[in-house]
Amino acid sequence: MKNEGNRIFQSIVRLFYPPLCVVCKEALVRGEKYLCSPCLADFPLADPAYQSVDIRLLMEDEVVNVGSLYALFYYNKYNDYKNLVYAVKYRSGKELCVYLGRMLGGKIGDRSGVHAIVPIPLHPKREKRRGYNQARQIAMGMAEAMKVPLWDDIVCRVQDNASQTGKSAGERQKNVENIFRLKKTDVLYGKHLLVVDDVITTGATIKSCIRTLAEAGHVRFSLACLARTEV
Repeated sequence: MKNEGNRIFQSIVRLFYPPLCVVCKEALVRGEKYLCSPCLADFPLADPAYQSVDIRLLMEDEVVNVGSLYALFYYNKYNDYKNLVYAVKYRSGKELCVYLGRMLGGKIGDRSGVHAIVPIPLHPKREKRRGYNQARQIAMGMAEAMKVPLWDDIVCRVQDNASQTGKSAGERQKNVENIFRLKKTDVLYGKHLLVVDDVITTGATIKSCIRTLAEAGHVRFSLACLARTEV
């Protein structure tokens, strides 16, 4: 009886306060989740050709072994899909992160050849303020879709550095120097890791993290993110 009452109550709430599409803010209909059908159909998926060029631009100054860059979609501040990034970062989008992570993991499929997925860690203070680490939530969805282990306890963030927003490329690089530390090394030797962040712009944060992970020796990397800024 109690469950039936809850079901009726939720139906009434949905009737007068329907959930909205994260992208366009139109009301969702039954069967839709987070995105409406038109926004899902027009989703600006990143293409493989762009990624193969982009990985060279991102990692050309590095000595670590980086293979592929996987991105779910292009980020453009002038279209409504930017709302996905804002929701993931700032609007308690914990479950949305997992949903989008499943999309990204499904897009990658089983062609990556990685041994494990490693999310970029947040500093504990920042994670406490936000309530979750968006990169970890994304990685959870990816791990589920790809059937690959999630390793979220091998590297930590030891400095609560300032936000990268509004900084130049040089300032971003300096802002993330020496902010990560390895917690485990023995399991990493010779592995191929898929390192995950929510957005990659200049790549400064993810570069800093993979430099730290590379200290374990003979580690190969691929990178993944929800959104990659167009260059």
